[in-house]
Amino acid sequence: MRSKDQFQGIQRSLQRAWIKGAGFTDEELDRPLIMIANTYQDFSPENAHLRGLAAAVKAGVRMNGGTPIEFNTFHVTDSEAFAAHSMRYVLPSRDIVADSVELMAEGHGVDALVLLTGGDKPTPGMVMAAARLNLPSILLYCGPTKYGEYRGKHLFLETVYDGVGEAVRGAISAETLKNWEDELFPGPGAGDTLTSGNTAGIYTEALGLSLPGTGTLAGGTNKQIRAAKYTGMRIVDLFRENVRPSDILTPAAFENALRVALSVSGSTNLVLHFIAMAKEAGVELDFSFIDKIGRETPTLAKLAPSGPWGVTELGEAGGVPAVLKELGDLIHGDTITVSGKTTGEVAAAAENTNPELLATRVEPKAPEGAIYILSGSLAPEGAVVKASGVTPAMWEFEGVARVFENEEDAITATLAGEIEPGTAIIIRNEGPKGGPGMREMLGATSAVVGMGLSETVALITDGRFSGASHGPAIGYVGPEAASGGPIGLVQDGDTITIDLHARRLDLAVDEAELERRRTSRVAPAPNVTRGYLAFYAQHVAPANQGAVMPR
Repeated sequence: MRSKDQFQGIQRSLQRAWIKGAGFTDEELDRPLIMIANTYQDFSPENAHLRGLAAAVKAGVRMNGGTPIEFNTFHVTDSEAFAAHSMRYVLPSRDIVADSVELMAEGHGVDALVLLTGGDKPTPGMVMAAARLNLPSILLYCGPTKYGEYRGKHLFLETVYDGVGEAVRGAISAETLKNWEDELFPGPGAGDTLTSGNTAGIYTEALGLSLPGTGTLAGGTNKQIRAAKYTGMRIVDLFRENVRPSDILTPAAFENALRVALSVSGSTNLVLHFIAMAKEAGVELDFSFIDKIGRETPTLAKLAPSGPWGVTELGEAGGVPAVLKELGDLIHGDTITVSGKTTGEVAAAAENTNPELLATRVEPKAPEGAIYILSGSLAPEGAVVKASGVTPAMWEFEGVARVFENEEDAITATLAGEIEPGTAIIIRNEGPKGGPGMREMLGATSAVVGMGLSETVALITDGRFSGASHGPAIGYVGPEAASGGPIGLVQDGDTITIDLHARRLDLAVDEAELERRRTSRVAPAPNVTRGYLAFYAQHVAPANQGAVMPR
């Protein structure tokens, strides 16, 4: 027990006095000290119920002979920050969440960790911390909440956001949009869309860091509360058995998790986070590996926004274990999980109860995974698109560039009816360095969809997209404009070509002209000149390296 060095022996009397001052007893200090890192906050639905879940985790820890202690880290909530200056702070928070867990766990000499989290930045941040610390660890995801309903219509996150454009062009009334807004969340948890957060809940379970079935459990339900108690009980066993993240987070486990996420139409943000998590775990993982796995992995489910099904419905159909079962021998069955069972054993015990939602490998929804890595003259270091959300009409596209230096200007022009069919909207200076912070462009994609342009207009950016984004939205274009990439040289009227079949993204401008533009280009002034984001812009790695900070 590391905690003995912190609290045992005559020389540690003051330290014991201090923790006793918070009400702890000698008997509690004789037991394994289990730290719960909680992202509870009362102003976002994915975190609002985590105080209750933490109490259930603590009960489980105590039932199995451990002593729980809890601290709160944070979640900069992206869904409350779309298309605003505040979105620049969301991605940078991921690495700070990892740092906060490291500081608290090492600063208090704890024996093991329970990572209680919601959101797609805190969740991979927690995995990064687990890999870095290599203490016995288990993660419990906040869970989705079932889709809302209004007059028989299923409401997902993208329903409301796309509704803004629909209301602007008169397709729906402002009153209808408000009713959708009021009815979207029937309870606590993340929305029922396969957002980046819910994708993270799925891939952390597939990695083996969460108990089977917990990644898709509806938030705040009795089942989830019981799962929280079992999570608390199990972490004490993991400590006693000395099972550590290094035993779980192997190259084979990352491959399993990547296949699962791609097969259910996961968010493009998983690309960024897989690279960052793998780096902390000492696993080599890059764009080319993700592309290779994507080509080999069929799409078995099209969850919203790529299809009509909610994440809770995937859970009801058998969840991640059923996906593992359907993927069959594409999965490394000998990887271990926090449950004490191998991935193969988890899959063998699963049942797919809804083949309409979760297809078989024999008859998949699509022959390849949902996410494609593109390359070409506009993206020499690669770009990312969620192909499952792109209509067939847009898989091959030639468009005329309309360039915007930020997302807000693109949204304004789109909602004002200034974007013509056949346009390739270019939004630049939104990458990790140039943003800084690599904002999600859900506001822009929703404006395009809401204005009825999703089959005639493409959107291309060095920023990134939300899991709720759909349509022909290509992000992660690298190098980003702030690092001298070709996207910074595009001018209005240039020809942009997209070919998803060939996985190409090209700018039809010759090299001599690009060199002339490069020579005369004047870089825009930084959007932020002080504080954490200024520091972040100076040190952050590019998107194809996970946008990690040096650690």
